[in-house]
Amino acid sequence: MTSSIKSLVTVVAPEESVDTVIRRMAKESRDVKNPGIVVVLDEQDVLLGIMTDGDIRRAYSDDIPFSSEISTIMIKEPITISEKIPEDSMASEVIRKVQLDERHHSEWIRHVLVVDDKNRLTNIIDYLDILQDHNGSVNRVAIFGMGYVGVTLAVSLANRGHQVTGIDVQRSVVDSLNQGESHVFEPGLSDMLATNLKRKSIDFGTILESERHQVYIVAVGTPLDLDSKPDLVSLTEVLKVISGVLQSGDQVMLRSTVPVGVTRETVIPYLENKTGLIAGEDFYVSFAPERTIEGRAMYELKTLPQVVGGYSSQCVKRSTAFWSTLTPTVVRVDSLEASEMVKLANNTFRDLSFSFANELALLADKYNVNSFDLVNAANEGYPRNKIPLPSPGVGGYCLTKDPILFSCTAEGPRADAVLGISSRKVNEKAKFYPIELIERYAKRLQVPLSELNILIIGIAFKGMPETTDVRASVAIDVFNELNSRVNQIFGWDAVINSKELQGMGFKVIEDIVEIIDHTDVVLILNNHPDNVCSDMYASSQDGRLIFDGWNQLDRVAVEKIPGLIYATMGYMTP
Repeated sequence: MTSSIKSLVTVVAPEESVDTVIRRMAKESRDVKNPGIVVVLDEQDVLLGIMTDGDIRRAYSDDIPFSSEISTIMIKEPITISEKIPEDSMASEVIRKVQLDERHHSEWIRHVLVVDDKNRLTNIIDYLDILQDHNGSVNRVAIFGMGYVGVTLAVSLANRGHQVTGIDVQRSVVDSLNQGESHVFEPGLSDMLATNLKRKSIDFGTILESERHQVYIVAVGTPLDLDSKPDLVSLTEVLKVISGVLQSGDQVMLRSTVPVGVTRETVIPYLENKTGLIAGEDFYVSFAPERTIEGRAMYELKTLPQVVGGYSSQCVKRSTAFWSTLTPTVVRVDSLEASEMVKLANNTFRDLSFSFANELALLADKYNVNSFDLVNAANEGYPRNKIPLPSPGVGGYCLTKDPILFSCTAEGPRADAVLGISSRKVNEKAKFYPIELIERYAKRLQVPLSELNILIIGIAFKGMPETTDVRASVAIDVFNELNSRVNQIFGWDAVINSKELQGMGFKVIEDIVEIIDHTDVVLILNNHPDNVCSDMYASSQDGRLIFDGWNQLDRVAVEKIPGLIYATMGYMTP
């Protein structure tokens, strides 16, 4: 044993009596750096356990004879960390290990032992010093809702040193995540999940089993009911759980997209009434909108500015400190309502801008004008605005829902709301534009709609960045509208496997090039680059309509192929 260890702490053998150890502690109290702690080592200096003043008091209270061997009252599995951990990661790893330990609340821990690969003591770290230096920037975090928003955030926070528990009501989701298998397709997510499971910095459950969390993040969905009224049932269920464990000093953060005012008017009163605690004084409430794009979430969580609004200045300060552990830029706004509006503003503006392009395409249709060419001509060299390109509708969970939430209170639609509702109407109409073209095509060929075989390419709601998400997918809605009206509908997607597509109702295909010869209509409904393949578009003696929803094909080249009819937003081969 090195003399440096003897200078740090009292070292004893496991067979020494409690009385002997107490006397040695008293004798060496002025000679060691940590006088209130004893480490128990075997003959090879391997760490066996640890004992503190508190353990002695508990032994006395439990009437344990002081003639007993010290091994009877020592903590046999003390918190340790490896000496091989890089210096810049040491603090976060110490905090993570302490918060992970189920035997103690972190405020009871004073010392963490550093060991080598043979479990021999090499150093002792003062946990209180670490906490003071680290300013509480590593926390035990509970995140409710393991959808796209929740699971990507949970893994990202764990990767930054936080101890994270992900909660979801679906047992299949929880079991899959605990086995390292993500139900969410997101580049980089699976590898990061596996790493943090191995480090034990993340776990998942259907209920909140541990009450020791400092941060509670709500990331459950807020869908719309049949009357376009926000459904806050999942949010209320989460608040019920949080109110049962909330303690002074804890933070509650909303990540779910909600109508403006819900955090102040619904969340805070509920928690205050259930707990007796006062928001802004006893616990801290903030709203931090999620704004990542599927397919780049793991990157954007580290790089996008995080917007924070709080109930009080202390709420904002604490929330800012927390989010600063994840992203380099935190933007503070003046209120909870301002931060609630940020996400709604971002997504409603996008949907509104797309609706302008799509209404332009629907107007262009009356004159058989290719709307992509039209928009490109309008944008060329013009410095004051860039019109977005049109598309067959706008899909995805957020863009189809958030403009309605923008137009709502918690009770339902606002009487003065205009733009969000209008953009949704236009984009819903654009979504079914391909069906209008199919009807025209059938009439042109004098073929009943019921005899047509259709291939839909691009089933995910978007192609780039690629995803497997089919929530609010244009392709799914078009399929549902056509399924009972046509002969067969085949489906193909560059990312989603055929078994999943079959489960959605599509006819399964093994060879997309071969199936082209047996289809009357090809609809390209997302913008994945693999949608474009010259071999896929063979000539047709009977005629075939190809709807190029994202302008990925060469119109002139397609129209040169005998039997092919080209169509896109606003245009069909005359």
